[in-house]
Amino acid sequence: FPLAKWATNSDQLKTIWKAEGQTIETEMEVLGVSWNTDIDYLYFGADGMFRTLTEEPATKRRLLKTTASFYDPLGLFSPVSLTAKVLFQDTWCRGIDWDEILPTDLATRWHHWVSTLPPLTHIHVPRWLATSTDRSAQIHVFCDASERAYGAALYIRSTTEDDCLVRLACSKNRLAPVKRVTLPRLELLAALVGTRLLNYFCSATGFDTTEATLWSDSTVTLSWIRSDPNRWKTFVCNRVTEIQSRTSPSQWRHCPGQDNPADHLTRGLP
Repeated sequence: FPLAKWATNSDQLKTIWKAEGQTIETEMEVLGVSWNTDIDYLYFGADGMFRTLTEEPATKRRLLKTTASFYDPLGLFSPVSLTAKVLFQDTWCRGIDWDEILPTDLATRWHHWVSTLPPLTHIHVPRWLATSTDRSAQIHVFCDASERAYGAALYIRSTTEDDCLVRLACSKNRLAPVKRVTLPRLELLAALVGTRLLNYFCSATGFDTTEATLWSDSTVTLSWIRSDPNRWKTFVCNRVTEIQSRTSPSQWRHCPGQDNPADHLTRGLP
């Protein structure tokens, strides 16, 4: 049977398919991610979700529903969704029921977050990572942690003799446990997330993990990674062992905190 609804960013293919009478999609979803084929950018398409957020009362159930519907598998908008995750965690810490109206302070934070969401649809992320046979590509993974969250962001740096392009490929963040964990240990968890993110990306794309560079602004974490894991207690030992099994200590470098882009993953952005 004739196939329909093809999608491509190639003008040449679009011309051929239109001549054959095919329907060409310019804006569509690929595995849940919105894609504009004309400009070849990914974006967050959820205008309908924004309208319903302002119409329903702010409850713990509504918070969970919104957080779960914020589908972002590549983590391109993780700094924005982090705010909702932190709010949901705060409702658990205060023992708020599912359909109970949020306290004034939490409701204020919630409504402020909702009010900043509509412009999110105007942010476009290039789908092409600027990798090709005539370009030299490097992987850089930045890891960071705060008291509320930790995570890592993976970038592709592609160069030729004439230009240099840097693209965000993916990111991953997680909330800090409710039970207090020291900041150096959270930084180590961020390094572990960065290591796993690197291996996941390389296994899916064919890049070599040994050629990647990983960055952290925690000197304590870097000291742990560059040492024998058996020197440390179980928590540190197990995580350092996994990091060393997937990466080489020589791949890890220090970057100043103010220059670490993963800082946005752990503190949130409107």
